[in-house]
Amino acid sequence: MRTIFMFIILTVAAVGLFMSTPGCADKGTPPQDAQFVIPDSNISFYNDIQPMLLAKCGSESGCHSNSAVDIERKLQYLELIDKTALMNHRLSQTGDKLVDIAIHERNPQLAPLYLIVLEGFPNEWDQMPPYWLNRSPLHETQIEGIKRWIGEGAKD
Repeated sequence: MRTIFMFIILTVAAVGLFMSTPGCADKGTPPQDAQFVIPDSNISFYNDIQPMLLAKCGSESGCHSNSAVDIERKLQYLELIDKTALMNHRLSQTGDKLVDIAIHERNPQLAPLYLIVLEGFPNEWDQMPPYWLNRSPLHETQIEGIKRWIGEGAKD
């Protein structure tokens, strides 16, 4: 009887250890972000960028949702769902458009939208999502997808 009891305890412990051990880190897209894999080219705002922003920045996080309070001219839900409104949103700190296609199509790495999700703009305190919210940021491949979308001319 004691042997069976020890076997059960060891089996439960082994299963618990296996379940709590993280898988191999391959720097791939996390499972929760698999639905937001951005293609290598022909990136579409309405098919690729908008759904990701709505989930990651709007409905999932609540930060830019319909119920978010506009305190300092924050990006609002209606701007997330409209390409022109998103691109023309001006930052309260600098007055820069999030994406000025005349400038940023040639230099997408300078677009405030890209810089904000990458590292914060004009400083690291403006990174999205802010670190103190303890929310998962966009994955690096998604951030690069935003940059490629801008570089392709920010197509619909």
